[in-house]
Amino acid sequence: MSGFDLSDRTILVTGAAGGIGAAAARVLASLGADLVLTDRVSCKQTLAGVSETGGKAREIVLDLLDPEAPARLVAEAGPVDAAVLGAGIYRPLDWAAEGWEDVAEATLSLNLMAPMRLARELVPAMAARGGGRVVLVGSIVAATGGSFPGVGPHYAVSKGGLHTLVRWLAAQFGSQGVLVNGVAPGITDTAMVGVHDLSAALARHPLGRAARPEEIAWPIAFLCSPAASFVSGAILDVNGGAMMRP
Repeated sequence: MSGFDLSDRTILVTGAAGGIGAAAARVLASLGADLVLTDRVSCKQTLAGVSETGGKAREIVLDLLDPEAPARLVAEAGPVDAAVLGAGIYRPLDWAAEGWEDVAEATLSLNLMAPMRLARELVPAMAARGGGRVVLVGSIVAATGGSFPGVGPHYAVSKGGLHTLVRWLAAQFGSQGVLVNGVAPGITDTAMVGVHDLSAALARHPLGRAARPEEIAWPIAFLCSPAASFVSGAILDVNGGAMMRP
């Protein structure tokens, strides 16, 4: 069996209606996984893309800003072998601007509290079944504090907290067979980011461009696969050299 074969595995993907989540769904399906997709809107286009790969998927539409939604999602999804927690928002706004409090609260709620609540439901259940995989989608800003102008503290803190959550979960549940890791993308060509002017940041980028969503999706798939059987507590930088750790 290939180290990247995901046949007979059921994987939950949040934020699956577009962007990195949708790309991850297509890649995971191409490797044989059965998928449970969720977002606050229908994942109709993603479902069509999965179908084109010959994969199987179903969707659950709910808003993870609702504190009760994670428990409902896990109950409706049923047992899963892996989870890709990619739902998030990016709303650059100066913290001196009117309305920043509301933006900050929503960002921290969706980017950090929602995956923490989901992990609280998912990870102990995975451990009770003998193991599983969780991949959290963080960001380069957790290490840099802001790779380009406009990244407010609310977004940077939400992703920094998410990286810490990866390490905490890995330390707590690795001995029970649950491997928890993260990916930290740099600037990625998604609809959420594309509405902002990133030309100055990309002009300084070593590769001179943003990542394509599938270039983040393949590393996510690796972390869900048997090939990553000894990877736990890692934050995989996928930023094209924009930030290099010593």
